[in-house]
Amino acid sequence: MSSCLKTCIPIIALSLSSLIAHAGDESIGHIKTLKGSAFIERSGQVIAVTPGQEVYGQDSIRTGAEGSVGLLFLDDSRVAIGPNSRIALDSFNFDRKTHDGDFGMSLKQGTLSAIAGKLTEKNPGAMKVKTPAAILAVRGTEFSVKVPPTQE
Repeated sequence: MSSCLKTCIPIIALSLSSLIAHAGDESIGHIKTLKGSAFIERSGQVIAVTPGQEVYGQDSIRTGAEGSVGLLFLDDSRVAIGPNSRIALDSFNFDRKTHDGDFGMSLKQGTLSAIAGKLTEKNPGAMKVKTPAAILAVRGTEFSVKVPPTQE
């Protein structure tokens, strides 16, 4: 066997497995509006938010003292987070044909307002917002919630 075959095949196999591993990392929505400062925490990295930027499941978003972010998700859900807020996008599964799926996020602190999309039209309660004190199963169309900062 040639030396290239001995070294190239494992590299190609590793590259293919890497591509397959990232194939499921699809955008679940994007940043629609931005005011002030905001950051996305993704895979251990902190990224400054820009309008139009895609968001992914498992992203966390935090806003600064004067920051606010508006997000638009694939099911047409709209979520706005206010100043000094932290949310985690825990899960988002949406079938564009049947509108089945689920949407879970956690509000760690701050304010969140939402207008539910196609997921809750099809299945009331499919959108859930977890706070330190409660889990909200969204059955209607619009809601707001506030979580005060933790006292440490």
